[in-house]
Amino acid sequence: MKTFYLIFVSLFIISCQEKTFADDITLAYPKNTKMKIQEFNEDGNLGGDNLIYVGKIIPKINIQYYDSILPKPPPPPKKNNEIDKSFNERIKKEIDSINLSQKPYFKRNLLKIHFSKENEPYDSLTNKNLQIIVKQKDTIPIYKQDYITHQFKTFKAFPVFIKNISNKTLKIPTESKGVAFYAYDNERKNFYYLRNSNYMICGTGINFYNYFELKPNEILVYAYPYFKKGKVHKAKVKFHDASSKEFDISIDDKIIEDQRNRYIMDF
Repeated sequence: MKTFYLIFVSLFIISCQEKTFADDITLAYPKNTKMKIQEFNEDGNLGGDNLIYVGKIIPKINIQYYDSILPKPPPPPKKNNEIDKSFNERIKKEIDSINLSQKPYFKRNLLKIHFSKENEPYDSLTNKNLQIIVKQKDTIPIYKQDYITHQFKTFKAFPVFIKNISNKTLKIPTESKGVAFYAYDNERKNFYYLRNSNYMICGTGINFYNYFELKPNEILVYAYPYFKKGKVHKAKVKFHDASSKEFDISIDDKIIEDQRNRYIMDF
């Protein structure tokens, strides 16, 4: 009888766990990959987006990141007295060298970018048209490249899956290089924006934007680096005006204390 009861309880617990579209997706990477926790302010001089994948749901996704969602800027001008042939050969050699070094970490295929008209409104990206699934217990690597040394760094991260649950193709602004992280303030009883740094971030005041498209049932897969461990906090991930369900995650109190600002968000 006890055995039957335990089996019944186990099955009940399993049945109560909500299955999501992300459960059937495997994120693949070399199992001997060495990773570390990203230090506070360590990301200030690092390149590479947090976006892994855009497209249809497939069972296996190899972890390679977009170096940049936007196309690369044009090459520098020709040197004095440099002929076209020498210039083209030099630029090709430099690009080939960069591509070869980045191949294990960043993908070469670019997203198809569309350009909005001035004052064209953004799509409203909310929980009505997006579903966000956070797998905070699944450790994956996130790759970054130092702008100065050009060395690659590999940090511990967790995946965030975002699905277009509407019947409309959504415009995703190219500023969407990652998701935003919010931790819960027990004293103020609300969520606030938290990042693993406190340097100033400057924005732009343009009235138009670039975007890529996310068709119905297609997904985005992002990575978010873990914080240094500390106390367990309640948290949510936000993508524009869509937010995930609450989850628990460990965060060092020093990171919270050293925030430059504290932006409160009501969900």
